[in-house]
Amino acid sequence: MGREEMAGSVAAEHGRAFAEVRRISTAGLEGPELLRRVAEGLRRAVPFDAYCASTVDPESNLMTHGIAEGMDEGGREEGEAFLDRIYFEEDLPQTRAMLREGRPVQLLSRSTGGSLDRSLRYRELLRPMGFAYELGSVFADGSAWGGMDLIRGADVPDFSASEVALLGRIAPHVGAGLKAAALRARAAAGRGASEVPGVLSLDRQGSVVSHTPAAEHWLGDLEDLHPAWRGAGGTPMPVRMVAGALRRSLDPAAAGDLDLVPRVRVRGRSGRWISLYASRAEPSGGRPGETVVVIEPARPEEVAWLSVASYGLSAREEEVVRLVARGRSTREISGRLFVSEHTVQRHVQNAFEKVGVRSRGELVKRLFFENLLPDLFDD
Repeated sequence: MGREEMAGSVAAEHGRAFAEVRRISTAGLEGPELLRRVAEGLRRAVPFDAYCASTVDPESNLMTHGIAEGMDEGGREEGEAFLDRIYFEEDLPQTRAMLREGRPVQLLSRSTGGSLDRSLRYRELLRPMGFAYELGSVFADGSAWGGMDLIRGADVPDFSASEVALLGRIAPHVGAGLKAAALRARAAAGRGASEVPGVLSLDRQGSVVSHTPAAEHWLGDLEDLHPAWRGAGGTPMPVRMVAGALRRSLDPAAAGDLDLVPRVRVRGRSGRWISLYASRAEPSGGRPGETVVVIEPARPEEVAWLSVASYGLSAREEEVVRLVARGRSTREISGRLFVSEHTVQRHVQNAFEKVGVRSRGELVKRLFFENLLPDLFDD
């Protein structure tokens, strides 16, 4: 096969993969299943040895569900290293940088300037497993809703420019699909929020030392609990995320490098949105302070961002709208965001057009109160 024929064959394969992923993204799948199907749809066009993917809380960017395939050889030790160090020191900052800069994809080899050893992820996770190359992506639609890393061994070439371009093309479609999956649960958010919250206490190793029956109930809505779920490394991903975020936020060495809040919202299998928040208990009786995780149904105001996200507002428009909802004037918003009053007015007008309203009062009512008090606005 000549060079032109080979290029044509690759382009055709990429075209089929793009069409398949776009179809999958509009198939009404739940987030984790959507990500699995996307990986399957990409594999022929963009070969890889392993992949990992996750859905994320679009407000905190913390993972809510994690999926991995082909990385079993590393075992538990590498998995713990990822959650304890690599995720918060390298992956999360990288995700946030990609969002800020509007970069949906990134090659590990490019971000390290060709020196893979500069990456903590490579040194402590990929290389011990025999991997070398990684193509990462962020699936965003206004905010981040998930991400995926495709991984190759050292015995094959790095990802090509055309493969990078393909992943960049599919990223917004997958982001829209993940966003739609979250928005389908909006009507259920906050319903019956009077149920008893659950409480978990974790030791320094991450093992559950005590928990209330309600905590086990809410965790069971997240996933099927393993018989050994109370042990270190066995708790559901959202618990490990908020505990890790808390540990990182309290680390003096990490002060100021991340604006981390140890809170995450995730949709349970019942369709309910569940909120998890971690805090550190005071030491007592010679015992070190334990990590306390509160698990409860998310209150309507906690998931009001779902209503905002559904209208496709830009990140800056969302920021302005939130300040409008708090009663801030154009001048106050201008001073807070360090932009001109004209720019503030332009963002507000853009929000009016996207939401289909004509005044600030109608904007706040449509975006927030129809979600907070849905029964008052039902037809």
